[in-house]
Amino acid sequence: MNNVILIGRLTRDPELRYTQGGNAMCRFTVAVDRGLSKDKRAEAEANGQLTADFISCIAWGKTAELVANYLSKGRQVALQGRIQTSSYEGQDGNRIYRTDVVADRVEFIGSQGDNQGSNAGFNQGNYQQGNNFGLGDDAFQLDPDDVPF
Repeated sequence: MNNVILIGRLTRDPELRYTQGGNAMCRFTVAVDRGLSKDKRAEAEANGQLTADFISCIAWGKTAELVANYLSKGRQVALQGRIQTSSYEGQDGNRIYRTDVVADRVEFIGSQGDNQGSNAGFNQGNYQQGNNFGLGDDAFQLDPDDVPF
């Protein structure tokens, strides 16, 4: 079974592209907090270590277009998908390996009333292929200095 569920924030604006066949493909990265205790978080930050994982994600079709059109850096999302690995030959001739989460379902979470960015409630901002979706405003602003790249 290959199933992934993530809740996190986009680290940059999604990148939408189209294949030669006209299929939409969107790449984005989600920062997922590691859930460290207050002491462990302070220790990691003091040592210059990350306290979140940065997960590369891909969406296809209508999901890709919606992610690209309605999500931006700092937006909180929940997604369900699967892990996919691939490889290709780099310009230097070396083999390059990638691991991505292919997002089958993306829910836009957080709202203007959710000024602390809590994961407590999913609003109606969800999209699943073939269904309608709603989108609330999000007041969260991510400081660019908080993102390590």
